[in-house]
Amino acid sequence: MIARPLDPLTYTVTPLDRAGILRTDDGAVAALLAGGKARIVPLWQQKHLVSADGTAGIFSYAEIAPLLPSAQLCFLGLADDTPWFAAGLPPSEAPPLPGEYRALNDVVLLMDGGHAAILAYARALVIWHETHKFCGRCGRATISTESGHCRKCANAACGHRTFPRTDPVVITLILDGERCLLGRQAAWPPGMYSAIAGFIEPGETIEAAVRREAEEETGIEVGDVRYLGSQPWPFPASLMLGFHATARTTAIRRKDNELEDCRWFTKADILTFKERNDPAPGFKLPNRYAIARVLLDRWLNPA
Repeated sequence: MIARPLDPLTYTVTPLDRAGILRTDDGAVAALLAGGKARIVPLWQQKHLVSADGTAGIFSYAEIAPLLPSAQLCFLGLADDTPWFAAGLPPSEAPPLPGEYRALNDVVLLMDGGHAAILAYARALVIWHETHKFCGRCGRATISTESGHCRKCANAACGHRTFPRTDPVVITLILDGERCLLGRQAAWPPGMYSAIAGFIEPGETIEAAVRREAEEETGIEVGDVRYLGSQPWPFPASLMLGFHATARTTAIRRKDNELEDCRWFTKADILTFKERNDPAPGFKLPNRYAIARVLLDRWLNPA
């Protein structure tokens, strides 16, 4: 069952036309890069050049050209007639381009939504290059092709091509009338509870993954599953698929030890915590930019 779609989420609204057909035209992409309009966003040690007020560092081709022999360049697409690129800077001790580099989630709420989406896209591509430097078939080195959207094995006898992949994740707010089920992992910030989530496995439908993850992590059986929306989550390469699901059983039995704790919370409980905005009672809501928080807010205010 599909419910009313969610409003646009963080990282989902991009000004870019990805211009996929251009990627294989090396000459056309090179002309865009050197044509004077190109805008390039750097990534260094999986962090972005972003000032404390949320302004993203954006460079011209002339400014970044001296670094290109050692940087991974990726064509992101076009915003009107402006081409955008990502530059994965080498993991040196100090950044090759000076400035303050910050984790994207630490500053995303300060940023323009379009720039946030561009940086998320850039992050996912650059990290993919960092983790696919060798061929999965023969073990030889790979080279970047198709303007940063493919890596090809340098071994002529192999020639295997690899493309960026996204890992689908189901994230589900399980409901029982006026209660919802939330869990927490030990590694999360103190008091943080969130919806139940997990990766979809090979050969598995989305709905089956929702039911399996709920049963494995909490022991709860769910019935009706309602899709609400999705959110790119490039940390490093996930796509979060958000659901509400109705509980068939309510006894919590944690099985796989992934969760440190799991509890039922009433609407009144959560509204009280939201009003206090205080983790002292042992409960903290997911961050406002995460789909988990949006799933909660939709349940609290369904209109």
